[in-house]
Amino acid sequence: MTRVKSESFGDDAFLRDAEGVEGGAEGGAEEALVGVTETLLGEVQPEPTLRERLLAAAIPADRFARFASAVAQLLQVSVDKAKDILARVDDPSQFNVELPGVSFCWVEGGPALANAVRGFVRVQHGVVFPEHEHFGDETVLILQGSYVDSVTGEVFRPGDSARMSPGSSHGFRVPEGGPDLLQLAVVHKGLRAGDKRYEPR
Repeated sequence: MTRVKSESFGDDAFLRDAEGVEGGAEGGAEEALVGVTETLLGEVQPEPTLRERLLAAAIPADRFARFASAVAQLLQVSVDKAKDILARVDDPSQFNVELPGVSFCWVEGGPALANAVRGFVRVQHGVVFPEHEHFGDETVLILQGSYVDSVTGEVFRPGDSARMSPGSSHGFRVPEGGPDLLQLAVVHKGLRAGDKRYEPR
């Protein structure tokens, strides 16, 4: 098994300092908004969607634009196509729940990725992505949040990429209290997680 923590997609030092594993900029913004809401509303029970609407309004639509070149490289598409793909990742309707606390958004890739599973994976904070096996090479790019690898204990943050070889397996945990993990994954030949098998599509 070959496992590499890589900065090949660029070191986003500013983002790393701002976010960190505990949630940083996004987690801090979320906490601040929640604090303001609690202060203003006191004991009043807001409608269930208020928190999500407040957070959505505070997050810029192009917040992942800095990853366009890396996404284009990983998916083997144009930068413009990568920007279009990234513009959809904050839309919950683009994701399907596949496992408890885990949802996928499948995306297109270049011809060389026809035999790969390609998509964004969103994992809620505090959730463990179960042990899974890679049938071919896997590369992931972290866009938001962080995770702790179950095999090595390494922490991966925005701007990091991780690669695993065919036949390797691992799981990971998204820290409680931080932002949800959002990563782009490309797994050649597919993968198996529990009794679910994800084939190239």
